[in-house]
Amino acid sequence: MEPGQSFRHDGAHPSLTADERRIVAEFTRLYYRQWWHDRAGGRGTVSIGWLGHLAQKCPTDLWTVQEIVVETQPDLIVECGTCLGGSGLFLASVCEAIGRGRVISIDVAQHSHRPQHPRLSYLAGDSAAPAVVDRVRGQIEASARVMVILDSDHRRDHVAAELAAYADLVSPGCYLVVEDTAINGHPIEDGFGPGPAEALDAFLAGRPDFVVDRSRERFLLTLNPGGFLRRLP
Repeated sequence: MEPGQSFRHDGAHPSLTADERRIVAEFTRLYYRQWWHDRAGGRGTVSIGWLGHLAQKCPTDLWTVQEIVVETQPDLIVECGTCLGGSGLFLASVCEAIGRGRVISIDVAQHSHRPQHPRLSYLAGDSAAPAVVDRVRGQIEASARVMVILDSDHRRDHVAAELAAYADLVSPGCYLVVEDTAINGHPIEDGFGPGPAEALDAFLAGRPDFVVDRSRERFLLTLNPGGFLRRLP
């Protein structure tokens, strides 16, 4: 633990019985069924506010990401998938609080009222497009510690393209977070079709330098099961 810090999670993985795992899956499905996609915010379980801006995230996942950022101290966080910018603002706020890091948030759609922060910048385009990846790579200093969060197009092929493009940018000891691995029946959105979880399975089969950190699921409710990856030193 660093001087002045009072907490760091112990790395323990949740140990659950089969019945407890069933309860978690059922609650996750209930939680997701109550989602109401409303860009004005204020309704539903996934529509939450950060400093008055909509962030469509599970609060326990945001808290986990905050712990990761504080523990790993990245210089740059690449967020693929901006939506209205609430999660980017959250990440920038955490960077501001620890006095280190900045955020590049990428999305194909543009909105005029996204939040502004000195540690947050926006990049327009498809996050998997080579030109966009090159622009991100061009902003990374040689010694920078980099974290990547994938939360854009959730179809398997697009997530696979993002993994191929961004995995090597993640610094050893830092994290690659693949969001919404819960869809396509894991345990929500049974009919979605191959998505992040399927892309991640194929990726991990060929990348032994990335490990799934199940301790990041200790709050039990997560929309990213198996999606918190740490790159080995």
